[in-house]
Amino acid sequence: MNPKITSPFKIIKYWVFDLDNTLYPASSNLFLKIDSKMKKFIIKKLNVNENEAYKIQKKYYLKYGTTLFGLMKNHNIIPEEYLKYVHDIDISSIKNNTELNNQLKSLPGKKYIYTNGSKSHAINIIKQLGLDNKLFEIFDIKTAKYIPKPSKISLKYFVEKYKIKPTEAIFFEDISINLIEPKKAKFKTVLIKNNFHPDKNTDLIKKEKNNYKYIDYITQDLTRFLNQINLDISK
Repeated sequence: MNPKITSPFKIIKYWVFDLDNTLYPASSNLFLKIDSKMKKFIIKKLNVNENEAYKIQKKYYLKYGTTLFGLMKNHNIIPEEYLKYVHDIDISSIKNNTELNNQLKSLPGKKYIYTNGSKSHAINIIKQLGLDNKLFEIFDIKTAKYIPKPSKISLKYFVEKYKIKPTEAIFFEDISINLIEPKKAKFKTVLIKNNFHPDKNTDLIKKEKNNYKYIDYITQDLTRFLNQINLDISK
């Protein structure tokens, strides 16, 4: 008699989701709008041209995890002002996702949004997707004391705040580097794969491939993946 195979998802009690390009598809192109607002903010606040603003934006993102952290550290930018400005965008390209809502509600345990963005931005996205606003606890950049993913310190704040047991938790994220610390902490990890961050930089491509050893699962469709999890759990 063959032993019964238990789904690895049956032990999960904490479901952790990144927000942008994870709960909604990257094809919605919201990041391009946010990216544009970041450049405009830097041009205005630092009195630089567009080319220099782009360099500053990308330099800080790669060095610190968010452009905001670099602006705070090096230019004393007020974070609330920055977040309000860059998230003031049209989000109508995001479509209502009833099936995602159903799959999320079917998952046993607690659900969290862990984002380098603001809580108000997360709430707006949740509403636009048509998700139940009572589904999630939101751990935003302010709650993280403005220390962004992929920092180990930020993850520590999150785990301690909600008393997460990493061995009973799973982390969904579209940026591979943000899954390294969760995996080291014993989370299961899922990469939401998309072609939104293509880069011809050979070193960055190598780093991306190296990050894959910290990833347990890869999917291009979060809703379908959650449906399969729910099916596995119900067996």
